Amino acid sequence: MERKDIWEKDKKKWYIWAGYILALIILGYVGYSVYYYLSNVEEIEEFNVCYEDKCIKSYHIHADIHIDLCGERVLLPLENGPLEGPHTHKERNYMHFHERLPYDPTTGQILDTLPLQLGTFMNEMDIMFNDRCISKYCNSNPCPDGKPGTVRMFVNGQPNTEFDQYVWKDKDEIQITFN
Repeated sequence: MERKDIWEKDKKKWYIWAGYILALIILGYVGYSVYYYLSNVEEIEEFNVCYEDKCIKSYHIHADIHIDLCGERVLLPLENGPLEGPHTHKERNYMHFHERLPYDPTTGQILDTLPLQLGTFMNEMDIMFNDRCISKYCNSNPCPDGKPGTVRMFVNGQPNTEFDQYVWKDKDEIQITFN
């Protein structure tokens, strides 16, 4: 056998091995890049800025909300509400808020909590909500089964009587029922 024939036969093996090695190098680089990014990324939930006599706090918060009316789960509309206020995106029954709000630098308290009140969110969803009513159901009204119901609200598993005035926080689990 000639030397050229041996080279041609071994050349295919060489290209296959070179392809494997190149693929491993690329996978290693991508894997390291992902690891480096994830280990160095910082999550910024709030950002505070003060100038002259005014301070602004930037918020990016989310909360789950579940509404049950007479045993029926209410599904909130997707992609609803203004981006500068409380709204939903593509996740079902997941509240979003990402905007800047003025706050008192001494106390750290928000000066205007209206954008974060649960009633503001419910208005954006076109759902009437207060301590007496949710949607078309008001305290003592009957459910379809004839039994009168009552509006109740729970935040993170605990009863809450603030209803539409409740200022929701990041990672809250809010449940509203009428039954």
